[in-house]
Amino acid sequence: MDLDQVLILAPEGAARTGLEEVFFRLGRRVVARDPEGAAEAPAEGDVIILDLRECDVDLRHLARALRADARPLMVVAEQPSPLLIELQNRPGGLALLTGAESDAGYRVALRVCEALSARELIRAGTAEALPLAG
Repeated sequence: MDLDQVLILAPEGAARTGLEEVFFRLGRRVVARDPEGAAEAPAEGDVIILDLRECDVDLRHLARALRADARPLMVVAEQPSPLLIELQNRPGGLALLTGAESDAGYRVALRVCEALSARELIRAGTAEALPLAG
């Protein structure tokens, strides 16, 4: 299972641009959106990346939509937040990063998200268990 397109939910700025560049270098198509005021996660993307590092607005309004979303969610955060607690145990899984990762670290996180996505498809009965390519 290959997660070709990533959806980055982050306010405009250097942190979001940096994430866009990393995932582009890793060969992914990138769509970026500002999460402020969004009531649900946009439909684009095979994996959602939520960047909380430079986000000074309360995004708990997205919690319900993100909890229900079956896509894997990668959260980039420097410290715990109430939103992280609300996103625990979501069906699509959750990977937490600090933002200080190298390209190799993000590559590993994408592999974890691929495994989470495959697990969710198997659980939903829409795919068979296949080993992930190395």
